Amino acid sequence: MEQTENTKNGENTSKVGSSEKTEKTESNFPEEKQPFWKRHFMKLFLLLLLIVSLAWGYFGKKQTISHYEKEIASLKEMYDAEIKEINANHIKDLSQSLAFSVRSEMMINNMNQVNQYILQAVKMYDVERIMIVNHETANIILSTNKKDEDTQFSDTDQELITTKKAIKRVFDNHTYTATPINGLNEQLAVMIIQVD
Repeated sequence: MEQTENTKNGENTSKVGSSEKTEKTESNFPEEKQPFWKRHFMKLFLLLLLIVSLAWGYFGKKQTISHYEKEIASLKEMYDAEIKEINANHIKDLSQSLAFSVRSEMMINNMNQVNQYILQAVKMYDVERIMIVNHETANIILSTNKKDEDTQFSDTDQELITTKKAIKRVFDNHTYTATPINGLNEQLAVMIIQVD
């Protein structure tokens, strides 16, 4: 038995010795070098994935930003128009109360006080100008812009001058409100407010 074990051990040692010899002989021959991309395939693949993901994130962010900037601009434009409309309606309502004050002073022919009312209203209501216009001749009787006084009011369809109730209209990219000033039996004038 001992002999069989020795022979087995001898075979094993000879096999180990022969494999060592083959390794030594193989290492003496120059190995064929693999291309760079094969040796570093995983690193290059991960680098490529990193570059693609960064580019995707960058361009996706740019696209999202431009989309929302357009949306914000359209919303801002829409809400600015709505605010302008609300402001014009508010001025139209305020013009009716101002018309009562102007009416009482015009009935006693106190034009200095009417002038003070409209000058104060321009400051309070943040409007461009206020005019008291003769509804029959379209001449401007009083205005916060003194250059306008004793001139014709230039309204393309005379709708603001001939109105019988408070209205709001847009002419030449300006918003106007017109309120008639009525005396006891007749209309005295029309108060026109240019909002913007």
